[in-house]
Amino acid sequence: MQVLQGKNLLRIKESNQSAILRMIYYYGPISRSEIAQRLELTLPTITTNINKMLEEGLVKETFIRGKAPNTSGRRAHPLQINHEACYFGGVELKGKRWSACVTDFGGKILSSAEGVCRDIEYENFIWRLGKDFMECLSDSGKKLEDLSGIGISLPGLVDRETGVLKVISRYQWFNKEVSQDFAQLTGYQGKITLENTAIARGMSAQLFNWDEVENGKTFAYLTVSAGIACPLFLNTSSYRGSVVEAGEAGHMVIDPRGRLCTCGNRGCVEAYASEYAIINDCKRQMEQGKATLLQEICANKKEPDIADIVRAQEAGDKEVCQIVEEAICMLGIAVTNIINFTMPDIMLIDCQLFKNEQNRQRLLAQTQSSLHNPIYFQYFKTMIFFVESDQFVGALGAAAVAIDEKLEIVI
Repeated sequence: MQVLQGKNLLRIKESNQSAILRMIYYYGPISRSEIAQRLELTLPTITTNINKMLEEGLVKETFIRGKAPNTSGRRAHPLQINHEACYFGGVELKGKRWSACVTDFGGKILSSAEGVCRDIEYENFIWRLGKDFMECLSDSGKKLEDLSGIGISLPGLVDRETGVLKVISRYQWFNKEVSQDFAQLTGYQGKITLENTAIARGMSAQLFNWDEVENGKTFAYLTVSAGIACPLFLNTSSYRGSVVEAGEAGHMVIDPRGRLCTCGNRGCVEAYASEYAIINDCKRQMEQGKATLLQEICANKKEPDIADIVRAQEAGDKEVCQIVEEAICMLGIAVTNIINFTMPDIMLIDCQLFKNEQNRQRLLAQTQSSLHNPIYFQYFKTMIFFVESDQFVGALGAAAVAIDEKLEIVI
């Protein structure tokens, strides 16, 4: 954790408050003295700020069984976040699917909803998203005024400060004022924070799965969906700027004369290993009368999804197995390049293909063979973990963006 030092007293105070609150969020229950030691702040500074947080209800004391609550002259009890102090909304667009949720301060989902974006015209999409989020909010038993923030994550280039989506090239969306439009549709008057999907999911790991990443000074979060991204997080900072952009790993060129990518270039890894590419490859096989097991699995669907493809692979569909194995090979090359270039302590991989254990082992074997360097393994080794995700992990990531905003601005 870092705290500011200098002559700007207001900024120092705000920075200290954020650092203290984050420390309690990540490590609670935690004592005042331990917070002071970790942040290298004086105990009176810690006590003053924590008393304010206790008054506001953001944190609470954890009482030890058999001990009375803290009163004058008694020792202080460990502190933890008050999960019921604030509530947040989260909305994610991933490929053609959207998901939404309402959570408490600790990330517990109170209500959730999901659906398919059949109409990718921006105006129709944002209207549908606002309507369905309001239904999700109603199901949670909360009202708009109960929310301390809403996070929206989209798979494109976004401006977090202005709430403007710069571009999603696949949908031809340019310069859309998402935060403002969502506020007008829902009537929400609080903070609506827009973030890239991969960054939002990485923030979720940092907030809600701290035990997986706390031992790394840096961690990379590789997410594979319609596109491929891999933001790098500086894990020693307590500030919102600890992520180094969205990391558009999908447009890493691995074959200059290869397939045409949606970005206009050829040979991008996304053209071979994204969910979009894998699904299209499988569809072509089905149209040619091949991939018969996959055809049986998704007989009543217009096209397979990744879950169908993994089931067909596990059932032994020859064409599907070949497509998946080639995609994993390309992903392995991408993972190798990311590790070679950024050398993160930890890499989290969020991809439905890797719900299958054999696919995990295939990727690890591909990566290790490409990194076969005695010096690398003697002095440094990236730890790779696979994210155990469900259909609402993205919405929770969007809510994490709003929670992160709250942790940054305590007052």
